[in-house]
Amino acid sequence: MKKLTAGLLATTTLLGLAFGARAADGPPPALDLVLTPHATNGTADRMDVQLHLAAPAVAAGQALLRMPTYIVSTPTAGYDASALVARDDKGPLPLTAVDEKPTPTGNYRDYNVDRPTVGDVIVRYATPPRAVDVSTRNGPLFDLRRQEGGMMGAGVYFLALPPGEQPYRISLKWNLADMPQGSRGVWSLGEGDQSTVGPAEMLAFSFYAAGAIKSVPASNEGGNFGLYWLNQPPFDVNELAGGIQRLYGYMAHFFKDDGAPYRVFIRANPYPAGGGTALAKSFMFGYGVDGTTVGNDTQMLLAHEMTHNWPRLDGDEHAATAWYTEGTAEYYSVVLAQRSGVIDLAKFQRIINEHATNYYTNPFVALTNTAAGAKFWSDARAQRVPYGRGFVYFARLDAEIRAKSNGKRSLDDLVLEVQDRQRKGEKVGLDAWVDLVVRELGAGARQEYEDMVAGTLIQPAANSFAPCFRPVAEAEQPLDLGFDDMSLGVVAGLRADSPAAAAGLKNGDVVLSRIPTPDLAKDPAKRQEMSVKRGDQTLAISYSPRLPAVTSWHWERVPGTPDSACHL
Repeated sequence: MKKLTAGLLATTTLLGLAFGARAADGPPPALDLVLTPHATNGTADRMDVQLHLAAPAVAAGQALLRMPTYIVSTPTAGYDASALVARDDKGPLPLTAVDEKPTPTGNYRDYNVDRPTVGDVIVRYATPPRAVDVSTRNGPLFDLRRQEGGMMGAGVYFLALPPGEQPYRISLKWNLADMPQGSRGVWSLGEGDQSTVGPAEMLAFSFYAAGAIKSVPASNEGGNFGLYWLNQPPFDVNELAGGIQRLYGYMAHFFKDDGAPYRVFIRANPYPAGGGTALAKSFMFGYGVDGTTVGNDTQMLLAHEMTHNWPRLDGDEHAATAWYTEGTAEYYSVVLAQRSGVIDLAKFQRIINEHATNYYTNPFVALTNTAAGAKFWSDARAQRVPYGRGFVYFARLDAEIRAKSNGKRSLDDLVLEVQDRQRKGEKVGLDAWVDLVVRELGAGARQEYEDMVAGTLIQPAANSFAPCFRPVAEAEQPLDLGFDDMSLGVVAGLRADSPAAAAGLKNGDVVLSRIPTPDLAKDPAKRQEMSVKRGDQTLAISYSPRLPAVTSWHWERVPGTPDSACHL
């Protein structure tokens, strides 16, 4: 089997996936969902949905259901009101679609009732999987896609659901009668029919797979861990599953969540790029037509996304808190992988230096958190800002805490305190985080936080990752393909002032071959050699994908320090 090769980063996570149920009098109302995937001649072509709401008591002109029509660069089924057939105890229930004001992360549509609802409500609707090809822009794995013998995707693409945070007694049932013999239905929270308590949003922001699913373990009904796929991946899934299950167990124990379920879904892309998305207790990653996943390796991609099960901040916009969710994921994915023995110190060093490169060479490194957030879903470079910024901030903060406490405390204590307070029902947001670091380090910690938010460049602390590593400054040339690196099948978003444009590349060129981005990253002298199709012509394009050098920081190994001293 081929080992996983590197590819393009396209990861995302939904902020605030710790779905908290608000206290209410009496048991939550029932929400029964029946999913009926449909296939013709073995090819999945439709997902039918039936939603049964127990006495929702929605007033005339108010929203019965809600869904995005476009979310973080990905279109959804975005049903017209006529596509939803609703009935209650009084009979047919007309719906009117009303689009909300767009937000930085998506456009939402409300389905309002034309009269008050009477008794229970049943709504039916259906959608085909999204059509994708080599020209589709890479992005979060939110859409429902056809795969060999079935379909796979997130509920946010095809589910119109009740709005709000009210908890429901959720029942999910699969009707597989219209699928090939032996088909399975899997949800993020389990295989087959499932029930739980949570907000309707839980159904939207979780994954679904139906069809001739293969898995590790082969049958996972009732289990708390599994990998699932439809297309056969070009890598050893069993080897991947073993390492990931071990690391997940270590992480769950660290975050005081032993035995928590987790499921990984694997999907094939029709274009040469991969990436991943974390949702409720689960993760989906896609690989490209050449087997590519993401920039460093699949093991670390999954480690990053598994970390998203835990650290988060409450109550603020995604752009304001992404540094925390993505920064803790970058930091703890590598630190816990090293502590658990899943990676050695050499790999740890390589990964933290990749994180540092991604931070210091990002052209948007000086943007404020808000300004970067405004560009998240239009420019992949801006989307990466909170990853690097958060990682370097946390590396410095950890070093400062260890130094002040003489090694008795670390970043772990703060992150776990935030989690403990949240589990007791407290909302812990940005203000609470600032209070926490000021309590730990003094007033200077507030200024460091404010500088981080403002985009001031962060210099690593001299004792970060000590005693085995030390930071050193050096000149580094940023890597820049010159076009939208979420669109590697067909050139798009070409920057007019880039070396790629100067070499003759044009928007719309179909990429036949190119040097993979990770290979370019490893060798600053390597040129990008591309073969593209433009109309009836096949053209060769060659250029250096490097920009003028900037000051960067990396960690080097301290000579003479034994591995046994490296308590990271």
